[in-house]
Amino acid sequence: MVAIPKSEKYTLVADIPDALLKTYLARDVVAVDAELQGLQLWRDEVCLVQVCDNEGNVCLVKIKPPKLPRNLARLLTNPSTMKIFHYALCDVAFLQVSLHVDVYPYRCTKIMSKLARTYSDGHGLKNLVLEFAGVELDKQNQTSDWSKPELSQSQLKYAASDVLYLVDVYRQLENMIDQRGKLPSGITLKELNEKSQACLPVFVEIFLNRYGDRDRGWETSLFSH
Repeated sequence: MVAIPKSEKYTLVADIPDALLKTYLARDVVAVDAELQGLQLWRDEVCLVQVCDNEGNVCLVKIKPPKLPRNLARLLTNPSTMKIFHYALCDVAFLQVSLHVDVYPYRCTKIMSKLARTYSDGHGLKNLVLEFAGVELDKQNQTSDWSKPELSQSQLKYAASDVLYLVDVYRQLENMIDQRGKLPSGITLKELNEKSQACLPVFVEIFLNRYGDRDRGWETSLFSH
């Protein structure tokens, strides 16, 4: 498990450096997260995109919508690199609206947690990192102003922590899912997870087209009776 050094200092970049992009593209999975102006799709924009691989190589890309940095675009659309998000619906929808990029392929650890960790009601990233890494994430800067040209070290450390543990969390959830037996319908939990993940792009389209009518637009009654 990757640990955040207490003395670590992070810097903002305008794009992923070429050498680091090459490293990311060689990985089968990378963690991705986005910091936003707010949670209202079509009004608020992406301010920061964080990326990290399984070796703890963190990159914090400051975004100036609607411009999408070239190397970041290459990574987000590279078909050979799985992008891991926690609550992918939100980040992927915002990346599409704010930066006009169709992220592919991607997986959501919140869905995986809800499928595998049925013993818990806590499926936030903070819950998962505490359980799997024994680390309590500091969420003090979660609602801070991410649109400022310069961000504090406290903000940058918070942003980095949202991706630094995520690949390992994904791997551990994968193991939990793989170890589960067959479900009542006869399919495995792994198969159900694959089917659930495959539904994500459909729900993104639903929310992009303003059919989200619950939870500030992030849930829909479209399939209700």
